[in-house]
Amino acid sequence: MRSSSLFRQLLLSTTLTVYALFLSGIPAFAQTNSPVTIEGQVLDDKGAPLQGINVVIKGAQGGVATGADGSFTLQAPAGNATLVFSSVGYVTREVAVKGATKNLSIRLQSSTNTLNDVVVIGYGTQKKVNLTGSVENISSARLADRPVTQLSAALQGVAPGVTVTTTTGAPGSDAGTIRIRGIGTLNNANALVLIDGIEGNMNELDPNMIESISVLKDAASSAIYGSRAANGVILVTTKRARGEKLTITYNGYMGKQTPTNLPDKVDALDHMRLLNLAYRNTGLTPVFTDAQIEKYSQEMFNNPDEYPNTDWQEEVLKGSGLMQNHSVGISGSSGKLRFLTSLGYLKQDGIIKTSSYERYTLRNNADVKFSDKVSMKLDLQLINRNTTEPGRGMTNVFSQMNRIPATQLGRLTNGKWGEGWNGNNPIAMVEDGGFQKNNTLSLQGNLQLSYKPVHWLTADLVAAPRFVNAYDDNFVKAVTTYTGAGSVAFTQPAKSEKTNSNARSYYGNYRANVTADKDFGEHSIKWMVGASQETYYYSDFTAFRDNYLFPDYTVINAGDKSNQQTTGSATEWSLQSFFSRFNYNFMGKYLLEANARYDGSSRFAEGHKYGFFPSFSAGWRISEEHFMQDLRSVLTDLKFRASWGTLGNQNIGTNYGFVSSIALGSYAQNGQVVSLGALNDMNNEKITWETTTMTNVGVDLVLFKNLSITADWYRKITDDILLTLDIPLYIGLNAPVQNAGKVSNVGWELGVNYNGRAGKDFTYGINFNISDVKNKVLDLKGISASSLLQSREGYSINSIYGLEADGYFQSQDEIDNHATQVGVLAPGDIRYVNQNKDNIINDEDYKVIGSTIPRFTYGLNLNAAYKGFSFNAFLQGVGKANGYLYSYAIQPFYSGGTAHEQHKDYWTPENPNAVFPRLTYNDGGNNYQPSSFWMKNAAYLRLKNITLAYSLPISLISKWGMNALKVYVGGQNLLTRDKFWKGYDVETAVGTGNAYPQVKVYTVGLDIKF
Repeated sequence: MRSSSLFRQLLLSTTLTVYALFLSGIPAFAQTNSPVTIEGQVLDDKGAPLQGINVVIKGAQGGVATGADGSFTLQAPAGNATLVFSSVGYVTREVAVKGATKNLSIRLQSSTNTLNDVVVIGYGTQKKVNLTGSVENISSARLADRPVTQLSAALQGVAPGVTVTTTTGAPGSDAGTIRIRGIGTLNNANALVLIDGIEGNMNELDPNMIESISVLKDAASSAIYGSRAANGVILVTTKRARGEKLTITYNGYMGKQTPTNLPDKVDALDHMRLLNLAYRNTGLTPVFTDAQIEKYSQEMFNNPDEYPNTDWQEEVLKGSGLMQNHSVGISGSSGKLRFLTSLGYLKQDGIIKTSSYERYTLRNNADVKFSDKVSMKLDLQLINRNTTEPGRGMTNVFSQMNRIPATQLGRLTNGKWGEGWNGNNPIAMVEDGGFQKNNTLSLQGNLQLSYKPVHWLTADLVAAPRFVNAYDDNFVKAVTTYTGAGSVAFTQPAKSEKTNSNARSYYGNYRANVTADKDFGEHSIKWMVGASQETYYYSDFTAFRDNYLFPDYTVINAGDKSNQQTTGSATEWSLQSFFSRFNYNFMGKYLLEANARYDGSSRFAEGHKYGFFPSFSAGWRISEEHFMQDLRSVLTDLKFRASWGTLGNQNIGTNYGFVSSIALGSYAQNGQVVSLGALNDMNNEKITWETTTMTNVGVDLVLFKNLSITADWYRKITDDILLTLDIPLYIGLNAPVQNAGKVSNVGWELGVNYNGRAGKDFTYGINFNISDVKNKVLDLKGISASSLLQSREGYSINSIYGLEADGYFQSQDEIDNHATQVGVLAPGDIRYVNQNKDNIINDEDYKVIGSTIPRFTYGLNLNAAYKGFSFNAFLQGVGKANGYLYSYAIQPFYSGGTAHEQHKDYWTPENPNAVFPRLTYNDGGNNYQPSSFWMKNAAYLRLKNITLAYSLPISLISKWGMNALKVYVGGQNLLTRDKFWKGYDVETAVGTGNAYPQVKVYTVGLDIKF
């Protein structure tokens, strides 16, 4: 509560300060006495306003640019005039006007011939036509109208080589895991994310503030970031003020969430019948007699307390699922000062009552031009996030909800809690089991001073601190449950527990760089050199008490002191870097680029701190050659690219593994608490960076000005991956980490984009991308694990390891003539392949049976516009992957759980090709062994988003004081085609069925610009 109050005070004071500066510093715009005034608005194919479009009078000098709402005002001589509308990425259009004109509405067609578009790269920008590395640029238009709460999820399927997996729809936790060109390490494989040049969390941003996103995929484009770029780099650029007019925008939507998949559990009577069959098949006496089942069928409607038929999913999933997002932007300029202030609010209520996510955002981007030589950017961002879930956690709730039989009591008719399963009642967990609350407040500043002594030389100084404070308030309430007769059954947990923790982190980023950009006739040279210093400090403190006599009073002091506990820790690291990039361009045909970075990290010992990371790339625009000129009407552009470079990774899971650290603790001796220290882990002074070497070749092709094709092939080898290797036991310490592993990723990417027009008012576009990567572990120094998911030499990371199933035993003779398996076997049990022919199925018969790393990831975006209407559909999918469910998720009656409707398709002599083996209970585990039987195809095609929008005519909304008004309806995750297990989301491909499901989202939105 205190953080929320602080946020509101800061938000109010900052807003008032901005407006005061604006009102005091911006003079009234002068009015000219030109005889003719032309006013209007420029829109894109879909009817959305276009900002920054150049509007000039043909044959005259000067002109204006459209504002944020697409509007423009132009003074013209009296009489007839021709206006020319132009901008990079759009087809130039000329419009004849006569005399003074108001409410002029102009639509521009987008062009895929975006060769002169400016793309954000490391520490600068570059024209797309001159790129020699593999860079994917994603504009804000490609992310618009998608109701995502986390920006990372919006990148799913939009760029080749970028794989995003979303495994949960839980409020505040539905971010996507991003992998760029595969997984190259056994440690942290996350991409480096930079927001306006500063490392940050993209999921904190309001998506409405995004101008563009650049994904740096190969070594040529990423090596400028050296030791942090091995997993790829994502550059997020936020919007800045444009135009001279004061503009106000509003973007908002309301949505409703529903689960995409839930397992269809059997009711009480079917549970009893199927459980009896499982007992009989296992040689046990059935639990229920026929008379008991008959009586149950009669009494469960009249006496539900003692004869329950609980629909656990219906009782637990009673959250509203409503979500809303609102964003207000204000931008303006006084000539010397430009500012854009954005206020955002997001509220997402879960599909269970006590789950929610709330985010407040305030961002102010200011640009100050002191003179033609000196300018400044000052950005401030304040974000407050609040997440709430049940006290015992989402995982526990969904695990119990999907496993407890319908015969167990959930809620008595008098309102008391039923006993659930040994006192674990997920309904009570949600509504009466306490809470887990997290409040995270982050403040980010970014100050950049630029000095341009001559037109070809620029010097930049950057200081960008970030402060984050995270406060966790967790209370697990002891809940008493009752039998159907009304007597006390259990109290779970035995005591109420309270944990408070507070964590603070400070990140400092300081940089200086100089860029020279000069032409010498047909030669162009651009050279940048710089240095940076990054620091990070983190500390936390935790307090614990239990045995709360008054569970409604949940402060720490209200708990019992006898078992109170406190813990705390701190850590820090720093990174010092020197970097340089050199670009050479001859006649716009021959392109060369060289990058180099020299990094020093505090995570490594003297002699191993610094690493050098170079890269080289070249490009040949063969379409500019003289012998290609006859093809220019067909072949607009053709460029070949090639690159090689090395990258590093310092996110190796340990900060100071090169030193011997003492573990501190306490021990009870003779009735007294004694403090102690122990040396538990062996150190390794020689650990250093993981190093990735990447080779890339690519081609960029533009045909007929509106069809563009990009293709790449790459090979990425990561060496010196940190592993824990075996050491002699007599050393008496845990083994240290060593630079020992090696992984390769080889893949290709293809992107195709086409924009067309049919008639005067109908436009359409198709964007398709597909990529593939083969991941292989090359060296682990012989180590292996025995888990379901493991990394083994010759196979991909996190491969599925188990027995190879070979159908069912159909007779006792088959069992007698087969290798010995676990448990007492009978026809209908799963048969396994005896890999080593030793007549026994054991650990020696396990093998790699599948891979969890997605292959052939693809995305298809379709859009069309007709007058004020626009339509967009986005499909995304994976062509090849394996998934594996086990335990309560899919195995009937596992450890006392229930069954699903799909389990009714079980093996019998009359149904020998059933989906599931014969029903058994606690049979020694033959059918529950890790095997390919429980592995499923995890390939899928998903309708990720669909939107229908209408932009009202400017002639109508101008009467209301608006410059643009768009309404739209949309849906997210509406349809999925896959062959995975029924009731489970294919992206959560490995697990026990305890995950918060993905959600469908139905939205209605409104965009307004004044």
